[in-house]
Amino acid sequence: MTSSRLDRAKVDHFADLRRFTSYPVTRCTGTGRVQQRRVDQGELDVRVAAWGIGQQRILVGDTVQTRRNDRLTGVENRAQWIVRGIRDEYLSLVSVSDSGEVARVPTEYPREHLQLAYASTVHDVQGDTADASVVGPDVDAAGLYVGLTRGRSYNVAIVVARSDAAARERLAESMQRGTPELTMQDAVRAAEAETRRAARNREAAMATGPVVGAPSSAGRGLGM
Repeated sequence: MTSSRLDRAKVDHFADLRRFTSYPVTRCTGTGRVQQRRVDQGELDVRVAAWGIGQQRILVGDTVQTRRNDRLTGVENRAQWIVRGIRDEYLSLVSVSDSGEVARVPTEYPREHLQLAYASTVHDVQGDTADASVVGPDVDAAGLYVGLTRGRSYNVAIVVARSDAAARERLAESMQRGTPELTMQDAVRAAEAETRRAARNREAAMATGPVVGAPSSAGRGLGM
């Protein structure tokens, strides 16, 4: 399979997985075409748009990646988000990770530091969780480990070979190249995400107040 045919196959595969939001892959290609496919299918509205790196069109509902740390807004380099709203003054973002973190970035930020991220390299998603992960071909053991542990609902390795037996052999060779390691960045980002999620759960529980009609011994809980 040629490189161009493989790239087209990835785009088609990603576009078919419309229920997913982001896909870690070994090479990031055709992400603009994935967006256009969603526009053609009526999933994205082009009437309101912002502009990202290299004049990429950014729409509400797009999966994007921030490319610079910004302490004022709380976004980090290589973090992935869904665009929740576009206003004249800012873009509203929600994290694709389990943390559900939300952020606002001024409209000046996207032009230099925001890009579409329907497909991202495994290096860009270390420590993150995506809805689906597609990794390969010809990655090392570390690439396989990162790529096949990112997806909540879907994880698959792509192997290009002439037969099933040859595919299994190529995959085994990939597993023997390099040594998979959990980086410190993985551990720190996972811990921070879990802390933020726990804090939100506590705030939500406190905001709901006591359960209506419950006996006093039941204490506080989530109302229905």
